[in-house]
Amino acid sequence: MFYLKFRLYSSLFCLILKTTTMEKHTPEEEEKYESKERLREQLGVDPDRLLDTVEKFMELYSKFVLLQFPLTADLKEKLKELFEKQYPGIRPYIQMWHVNWVFEAMEGVANTLSIRLVDFFEKVAKGENFKEGFDDYDQYVELFAKPYEVRKTVIEYDKLQLDAEQLRIYEQVVEDAYQEDLIGFKELNLERNQFLNVVYMQVLHYFGEQTETLTPDQWLHYDILVGMSWDDYFDDCKELNHYLIKKNMQEYPGLDYDHFLLKQSEKYREESAPENQLKANEF
Repeated sequence: MFYLKFRLYSSLFCLILKTTTMEKHTPEEEEKYESKERLREQLGVDPDRLLDTVEKFMELYSKFVLLQFPLTADLKEKLKELFEKQYPGIRPYIQMWHVNWVFEAMEGVANTLSIRLVDFFEKVAKGENFKEGFDDYDQYVELFAKPYEVRKTVIEYDKLQLDAEQLRIYEQVVEDAYQEDLIGFKELNLERNQFLNVVYMQVLHYFGEQTETLTPDQWLHYDILVGMSWDDYFDDCKELNHYLIKKNMQEYPGLDYDHFLLKQSEKYREESAPENQLKANEF
């Protein structure tokens, strides 16, 4: 149906374009002007206004049907494959709703990311401000455009009142924690890079020519957008891993993925409310 409308609007576009681009000067132009008036009577609307509508429709068709929708679909499939690679415990799938939850989670990430990417490249093409809405830009860069970095706890010896043995133990605890973080952050950065590579391959497919002319500043903004979606993906992976792999849920809770998480969040708030109230009363 959408395709038929596109063909119809395309035909109207061509017809209207022919009758709206001439002024009354020569007999031939006069005839075209009269054709425009007849078209106005037949359609019951101003051809110029209809032309704007058709142009808008074709613009939306190109943006959504030819770009955003297929990009979302491809990203969803690739992210599902990546999740299964990074969390192999999810397979083999025992319950069909497990498959559905993974697809729903990845579709949410893919849809949000595709919207961000399409909007970004559209603004770049039009020379518009792609940073609009990103207040405190340096904070976005720090949070989303950089890999995880391990920071070792700085021991403030002048504030410690420990004997030699206690200090040795404390230094060892700090060092052990640092070494654990090195291993954990290395794994996180590996998974993050795998996500970035999956997205980049799709970006090359859909926006290849535009990527060739991106400036360093535009690439930095791209890194922010993809980094934000990495956070979305990672959060969903943790939820899926917790419920479907670690807890090995087998009985369908009767809700889709998003509504289940919403219900769990509400349940947690209700359960923690008394404890939070007690803490508030202490102050």
